[in-house]
Amino acid sequence: MSIERDAFRRSVRGALACPLDGPLTTHLAAPLVTALIAEAGEGGREALEIALAEVVAALHKVGVPRGRQFVLLACSREGAPAGEPDRLRAALGIPVLVHDPEAAVFEVGRSASGVAFELNDDLREAEAVVAVGPTASARGQLRGGPFLLCPGVASARTIAAWRSVGEKGGDSAAVAFALEVEAAAPVDLALTWDAAGSATAARGRARFEALAREAGLDRGPL
Repeated sequence: MSIERDAFRRSVRGALACPLDGPLTTHLAAPLVTALIAEAGEGGREALEIALAEVVAALHKVGVPRGRQFVLLACSREGAPAGEPDRLRAALGIPVLVHDPEAAVFEVGRSASGVAFELNDDLREAEAVVAVGPTASARGQLRGGPFLLCPGVASARTIAAWRSVGEKGGDSAAVAFALEVEAAAPVDLALTWDAAGSATAARGRARFEALAREAGLDRGPL
């Protein structure tokens, strides 16, 4: 995504100032240890750095100090870190970790069929979760949104299960699986933006279901 920095920064600030479902203080009402799960997406590293800087500042302003925030970079479907951790650490001044699907994980829940939902072990200590990243909502191209959790910060076993579901049931099934993971590990706030750099903020479930509807992939409540 080619962005105009100042316009994008204004869009992100506006989204954080007025989330769709209530003020930021209603999403993070205490100085909770907060994990920022983030993904740059193709060509979006500059946008991610701007967005994360604005999120960190906005959370600090409403009472979540920088010392209680950390970034966890999701992995792409190809397994590569979706960002530049050293650059982000220097820019943000908070810890920036990179998810490894083969590293330590913990179970947050199970599907109705018994599939374990395993996420990065660093999330075990998080008291709140914020998802930050670009989205695409065209059928066959959905990315970001609930996929920040799964496959983004899921274990290799959970990713394999997600892929199997998608291969058998298509995009709708893959989205439904990812939304089940989010139900087990709720996202308190999701900041997303489209290819034009228009940002939106809302509670994770509301934002992710809206993206699925836009893509015609919603299956109704799980």
